[in-house]
Amino acid sequence: MYQDLYEANDKAIQDVSEVLNDKIAELKITVVRIPSDISNADMSNIKKRVIILNLNFETTFSIPFRIAHEMSHILYGSSSKTYTFSPLSKKTEEIEANLHGIQILADIFFGDYYSTTQRWEYRYRFIELFDLQPITHLVEKCL
Repeated sequence: MYQDLYEANDKAIQDVSEVLNDKIAELKITVVRIPSDISNADMSNIKKRVIILNLNFETTFSIPFRIAHEMSHILYGSSSKTYTFSPLSKKTEEIEANLHGIQILADIFFGDYYSTTQRWEYRYRFIELFDLQPITHLVEKCL
């Protein structure tokens, strides 16, 4: 997507979010954005194919990553579960949602412009943009 990886952060986030929203619509997933208490995490319900995004949730992770993470639960999780955003959990299902979420964002952000080697070289830019520092090891596993 970005031939110049150092475009303005706001523009990059906006562009990635637009593509992510298109994918969500294509997959018939509903995202409900609510302002709730800062301690109420985002959620996803596989059976209903809905993501509840708390706009006030206190986290360092970017909104595009949070959406991609919850989207991953819907696409790859158990058939009738409800998940609560917990990207630092050691549970297998949370690690897998992180990996799939990172891959979704990386495929949008880097697109077809960058080889695996180039993705690796620019991984810190990607990590910084989407506030993925706490899970850098997973980004490196994906790229």
